[in-house]
Amino acid sequence: MFDEQERMNEMWDDYFAKDDAIRERYWREAEDMRNESLMSDEYQEYMQRVYDAGFGENAEAYEADWKRTLNYYENQGV
Repeated sequence: MFDEQERMNEMWDDYFAKDDAIRERYWREAEDMRNESLMSDEYQEYMQRVYDAGFGENAEAYEADWKRTLNYYENQGV
């Protein structure tokens, strides 16, 4: 009987371990989707700022403009 009880306990442990693994996998997938959504939102907001600043979709020109502006004010001692 003791061996049977041990076997049953191991079966339940395996069952719950698999169940936990499945829950963790789905939680991680959901977390990845949330992170991807946040990154996409941030990118869209950034690109909207680029567009609103008059650069269309040219983020490189937008960044270069900011770099020139920053350098100008740093050289002015401001």
